[in-house]
Amino acid sequence: METIVLHVTYTCKPAQAPAFVQAVKAAGLQDTVRAEDGCLQYDYHLSCETPDTVVLLERWRDAAALERHLAQPHMARLRELKGFYALDTKLERYE
Repeated sequence: METIVLHVTYTCKPAQAPAFVQAVKAAGLQDTVRAEDGCLQYDYHLSCETPDTVVLLERWRDAAALERHLAQPHMARLRELKGFYALDTKLERYE
C-alpha cells in the first residue's frame, strides 16, 4: 500500500491563524475532507511557538485518493479561505 503523507504549513496574516482554522471548520471543510474515500487523516494544528503558523497533517490511502481529493469542488472554498487568511503555504510530501 502506498500511503501518501502531506505536511502543509500555512503562514497566516498576523493574528489570523486561529481564525483560519475556525473558518475551515465552520465551512465544514475538515469534516467533508475526512469523509472522502481514501482519507486517513486530515488534522489542523496551531503552532505553540509561532503564533501565525498553522500545520495541516494529511494521510491518504494512495495517490489516486489524493488526486480525487484535489479535484473536489470544496477545495475551491479552501483556496478562497487560504487567500483571505494565509500569506504563504509550504507543502512537504512523503511517500
